Amino acid sequence: MFLIKRLSYTLLLIILSCNMIFSQKKSNNNVNSKILNPKKATIYSAILPGAGQIYNGKIWKSAIIYAGFAGITYGFIYNQNQLKNYQKALDVRFDTLSSTVDNKYPELTDGTVTSLRNYHRRNRDICILSFVGLYVLNIIDANVDAHLQEFKLNKDLSLGFKPHFALNNNNEIIKSIQVTLKF
Repeated sequence: MFLIKRLSYTLLLIILSCNMIFSQKKSNNNVNSKILNPKKATIYSAILPGAGQIYNGKIWKSAIIYAGFAGITYGFIYNQNQLKNYQKALDVRFDTLSSTVDNKYPELTDGTVTSLRNYHRRNRDICILSFVGLYVLNIIDANVDAHLQEFKLNKDLSLGFKPHFALNNNNEIIKSIQVTLKF
């Protein structure tokens, strides 16, 4: 048991005795970096959704935006068609003429058809709000992404781990890990 404990402490000490872990590579290629204008990115995204992301160099984000718009549009069309079908069924059911009969949903009650109509109306309205929300988020994302590309990190950003030993009041050795963060 003592041997396993001693080996585990030794292994821990070896692992933690590495000097530094660097978070970024040093590069002197700052001359060719493209300086983005956040106002342009915002205007591009406002005119054509996804264009600001393409301007920022994040083409994959524009694909996600268009997939979101396609999904929301599909949901809107589906719910609009269902709303029309249930509304027609209600119009036929509440018509005062005895010659009109609901052939589309004869097994459903009036309350069920009304409930389904209201359900699809609510979902259609949520799709409209989602469309507007995605459009606004598209513009905000383009602006923020253009602003953040100007953000510079310190070149001396590093994280270091070292074993640390200290004595307490009873002259016992306290083993710990010292973490050093430079920024």
